[in-house]
Amino acid sequence: MNLAHLELENFRSYRKREFSFQPRGSLILGPNGCGKTNLLEAIAYTSVGKSIRFNHDEDLLHFESPWFRLSGSFANEQGSPLKLALSYGEKRKLLKLDDLPVRQLSRLFDLVKVIYCAPEDLLLINGSPRFRRQYFDLATAQLYPAYIPVLRSYLHLVEQRNALLKRSFTKEEKHSWDKRFASALYEVWDYRRRYVELVNAAFQEMFRDIFPTAAKLTISYLPTLKLPCDSSEEQIELQLKELESRERQWQRSMVGAHLDDYEFRYQGRRMRSYSSQGQKRIAVIILKLIQARLIEKVTGIKPILLFDDIFAELDSLHALKIRECIDNRYQVFIASPQESIAEIWLDYPILRLRESV
Repeated sequence: MNLAHLELENFRSYRKREFSFQPRGSLILGPNGCGKTNLLEAIAYTSVGKSIRFNHDEDLLHFESPWFRLSGSFANEQGSPLKLALSYGEKRKLLKLDDLPVRQLSRLFDLVKVIYCAPEDLLLINGSPRFRRQYFDLATAQLYPAYIPVLRSYLHLVEQRNALLKRSFTKEEKHSWDKRFASALYEVWDYRRRYVELVNAAFQEMFRDIFPTAAKLTISYLPTLKLPCDSSEEQIELQLKELESRERQWQRSMVGAHLDDYEFRYQGRRMRSYSSQGQKRIAVIILKLIQARLIEKVTGIKPILLFDDIFAELDSLHALKIRECIDNRYQVFIASPQESIAEIWLDYPILRLRESV
């Protein structure tokens, strides 16, 4: 999938601006504050219908504008065109595909795949479990769009179960909710387990000739419920029964996918505690490159890659290795304040932004 044209209206620092792009992508160069990250965020927004940087839609409005609109023209691997328009205003979103309104924003996950790489990706290792869950849920949904309604259903069920735990209930009522919770959790676990298995297999198979450290990386899924992720629904129900007194005391679901975590390991050791910042940086970049290959392999759609000023912290050798991994197979957008980045991405078109956009 390639982005050919993008129009922004009242989005972030852009009042109104149009961009045309070549299939290879673009180097987006300019000083800090000129709108490079805002442009990448707009591109990513067209793929998921929300901020890839977890900002609220209200925060994306241009100053005091009441609405914003993004319009993009894409072409898939067969050259078939796709027109996409997303608008937000008065706390409502409207999606149009080829000028026809579409009710479900999740339809975007079937069509456009974007991977965003930024300096804050280190939070995947150093940050909170919530940040990791958000990343892996998005990555899993890009591979398996059917995961979206499964996760939504589970999270809604958690809210209902929490409401139950805040009031009096019968044994039969609690058993009914536990059964539904176990079934929903099992389904979420199944998707997450499959994705982690694919990533860990890819660490052993992909890019090891370019990044030898890849084969030493693993990701572990850490469920709050002390059961393996392939446990049966009946086993989950038994554990919930044992936790009933504690959950009743705290009036909330104390275990489940909404609280689970992921852990990065290098040679079997926790990267958060034992790895250098450089090792962590390379690990998350390899993860994003694997994410791209998995999307292409499973869905047949080549994702668009966005690199937001990540090369400032990398030496030229590692930057060249990243380009070698990409191997001109994806459309790539690279934002940087450094003109020297063009020495590595020699044949890429350059888009220069000024401070006033």
